[in-house]
Amino acid sequence: MKRLISQEEVLKKKNEKEIYIDDNTIITAAAKDLAKDLGIEFKKCDCKDQKNDIEEKKESKDYKQSSAVLSEDQIYEILKKSIEKGLLSENDIERMIG
Repeated sequence: MKRLISQEEVLKKKNEKEIYIDDNTIITAAAKDLAKDLGIEFKKCDCKDQKNDIEEKKESKDYKQSSAVLSEDQIYEILKKSIEKGLLSENDIERMIG
């Protein structure tokens, strides 16, 4: 399942310098801008040697399912409606996912 990083997730990490991501991560443009303003870098990892932020959350004692985490179907519907309304193009999405 893809992971979506929004401004909210970046704000949760505002005291850190790096957010670890993998190939299944989509980062919103607003999240990228906010991270840049806060001096936070997105670091790709293969997550074999280094845990990504999802794994760290699952291991933390106070981890619980957040309403900010979207399912694949929800992400698909958001992107589909954004394309239909002209807010995003298919090229925009391809650029986001690398």
